[in-house]
Amino acid sequence: MSWWARLGQRHVLLRQFALFYAFSLFVTVLQYLLLTFLPGLIYRHTDWSTIPAQYIQLQLGPVNTYVFDYPVTGDETGGIGYFVAVAVTLLVAQCVNFPMQRNIVFKSKGNIWYQVFWYVVAFVIITLVCSFLMGLYVPWCKANFSPQVYNILITVINGGVQMVIYFPIYKIIFPSSPRVPASTST
Repeated sequence: MSWWARLGQRHVLLRQFALFYAFSLFVTVLQYLLLTFLPGLIYRHTDWSTIPAQYIQLQLGPVNTYVFDYPVTGDETGGIGYFVAVAVTLLVAQCVNFPMQRNIVFKSKGNIWYQVFWYVVAFVIITLVCSFLMGLYVPWCKANFSPQVYNILITVINGGVQMVIYFPIYKIIFPSSPRVPASTST
């Protein structure tokens, strides 16, 4: 048995978090790669970037923002075009992430339909919260960085916030299979 397998048996939570973190980084890189070309593709082949996508306006004291805030910017980082690019990226990432987290990280054998339902509910709520938070820091990032650096920053910041939120949620959604005691020979 490898040292990793022994460590994983002795420290299940540590193993789960290490794998969760590794797979989350993989999915973050996947999201970055998609956000590197998808907004430009949509920008070149549609007029969607000329249509503002600003939904669910919130006034919180001095902060006036939107949960989804993609105004027309005159380039590939704005409007419905960028909103769609982000939405497609998130969907692809979650389709890759769900089976890895369920089957490899948490080794869950629970009811898959129940888990899909709660995964989607958690995804929607966390996405809404993170989208609101993005309304606070994205305008500054967009004003101060090139689209390539901007995409890296929002992917890393948003991914980092989501990792902190998701791990305890996944522990609930994906309960590990109960350990079966080793049979003893008589």
